[in-house]
Amino acid sequence: MKILVNALPLLMPLTGIGQYIRSLFTAMDTMPGADIRMYYGLRCEKGVRPMVSASAQKVTGTLRVLQNLIPQTRTLRRMAEKALFAHHTRSSVKQTLYHEPSYMPLPYNGPQVVTVCDMSCFDMPQTHPKERVEQMQRNLPAAMAKADHIIVISEATSNALQRWCNVDKSRITNTYLAADPRFQPLTADDLTLPLASLGLTTQAYVLCVGTLEPRKNLTTLFIAYSGLPQALRQRYPLVVAGMSGWKTEALFKSAEDLIRRNELRLLGYVSDALIPSLYAGAAAFCYPSRYEGFGLPALEAMASGVPVITSNQTSLPEVVGDAGLMFDPDDVDSLREELQRLLEDRVFADLLGQRGLARSKIFSWERCARETFAVYEKVMQQRGGGS
Repeated sequence: MKILVNALPLLMPLTGIGQYIRSLFTAMDTMPGADIRMYYGLRCEKGVRPMVSASAQKVTGTLRVLQNLIPQTRTLRRMAEKALFAHHTRSSVKQTLYHEPSYMPLPYNGPQVVTVCDMSCFDMPQTHPKERVEQMQRNLPAAMAKADHIIVISEATSNALQRWCNVDKSRITNTYLAADPRFQPLTADDLTLPLASLGLTTQAYVLCVGTLEPRKNLTTLFIAYSGLPQALRQRYPLVVAGMSGWKTEALFKSAEDLIRRNELRLLGYVSDALIPSLYAGAAAFCYPSRYEGFGLPALEAMASGVPVITSNQTSLPEVVGDAGLMFDPDDVDSLREELQRLLEDRVFADLLGQRGLARSKIFSWERCARETFAVYEKVMQQRGGGS
């Protein structure tokens, strides 16, 4: 089967969608019958490209600044993507299934499958840039109506999609994500050098990973962490890894006191080579997000054997189950108490870490690839039956 994938997110430092594309299609590429071409804008290539270089990360950072300065940058970029995609697909529409892994498919008249990771632009529009919300709310319902089938990554997203876009459940398939095999428990010897390059030591920090943006709820984490006993804050600084996203002014303001006392360290984007060590070396992982399509960082921490505290909203209970501690994202006291419990009772923390590690093994990219390919087969059979 010929499959065309929009791989443009792989040209930038990986966020959730980029990780999804890389892991899913690396796994699927080993399956017999899967002839995959990745669309990279200027060309289509077979196979997944290597990780983005450090120099490319700097270019992307510059582009993010320009997007904030130039009105309608997202619209202009989308117009260019449509023109290039039409050029590359003009002769292969009928024979090739197009998978759009990032919500909004480019114009295509052949069979198409779309992945919708979350519906936060509909459920929590106040947490996104205005232009993004307007585009999604204007265009997504029509895109969902045209798609042959829609893949989601949690039942929470499936329910929201049905509610907002009136999509029949029979046209939706849930394929859970997984942690990359690189995320695993590591020994103290393995961790010493990579953590030293970040100014950290093993089992001596609380970690949070994710793009800095409103729905990640980091301000609540900062307030809860500030309420811990001073001795714990000195022994276990709070470390946050992730690119700066949007609407971050209040967030950075709330971080000032912790940063001044050297109790909070904002690492920015951490390279792909270092991120597994950053997870595995943490004493605890805290993910207070108000809204997640899946919540991959929580699963990556579990796969690393690190005890997890996360909110009880949207998809996170599906992922974490009873293998982590959960709290209401508005309950600062509960989050502070759970953090203190993990940091003071290391026997309990180790047991919770082992429970999370065991649960993480029920998720796999090979399973996700098989279930995704089964969707492709269903769509192609339906297309063939209607011709």
